[in-house]
Amino acid sequence: MDLEYTDFNGVTIGLYKDGPIGVGVSGGADSAVLLYILMANISHPIHIYNMWSTKRKNIFGKNLDAVIEKCSQLTSNTNYIVHKFQSEPDESIEFYFNMLTDALNKKEVDMIYLGITSFPPREVFLKFDCQQPDWHNEFRSGEVDHPLFGLTIPVDKADDFGESCPISIDGKPLDSLTLDTRAYIPLFNHNKKDIAKLYKHLDLEKTLLPVTRSCETDEHPDSHCGKCWWCQERIWAFGNLGE
Repeated sequence: MDLEYTDFNGVTIGLYKDGPIGVGVSGGADSAVLLYILMANISHPIHIYNMWSTKRKNIFGKNLDAVIEKCSQLTSNTNYIVHKFQSEPDESIEFYFNMLTDALNKKEVDMIYLGITSFPPREVFLKFDCQQPDWHNEFRSGEVDHPLFGLTIPVDKADDFGESCPISIDGKPLDSLTLDTRAYIPLFNHNKKDIAKLYKHLDLEKTLLPVTRSCETDEHPDSHCGKCWWCQERIWAFGNLGE
């Protein structure tokens, strides 16, 4: 598939303009800024995919809706379709990728963007008061059996991440990761600091960032707890929670 590569303050993103696309949006800062960029630059229909587990309170729903509404408002793009799904707790990750694969196989979309980012440098995240759960480590690790296509990416594991850890396949570095041309992870080589710079470059710090939610704690439905791994990552990158 042909992508038009555009540099956004050091973050290169390939834009697919030949047909409908999908994007996984959680309501967090990473996928939100990716959605904004896609809405600002693509005229074809954008399908937005979101999934949550039945075990957890749906505290992220309003953040997801707020992110979509804000991106639409800022870009004047209303050509999007939202898909929301629920899954059982023990099948959340598998369910999520099956959902995306199904959308591709049905030709609902030509390709899907995922807003997965790199870990902070190892010396940074090991100082966080708490560490991420095992699934999080596996999901963002540097050696991934990608659930969409079963492609193994032979790079360092997440625990070995340093200040710079470029993704490479067969020794060839990649600025971004494209799998089977249908799944595209343009932020995979960028950590939250780069995302923070992207928000500043696009002048989204006071508009889009405040409606995003990084916190994974159920006990704080209306704000960030400020203590979980994701909150600490956000503070490290932005200097605050951006609320």
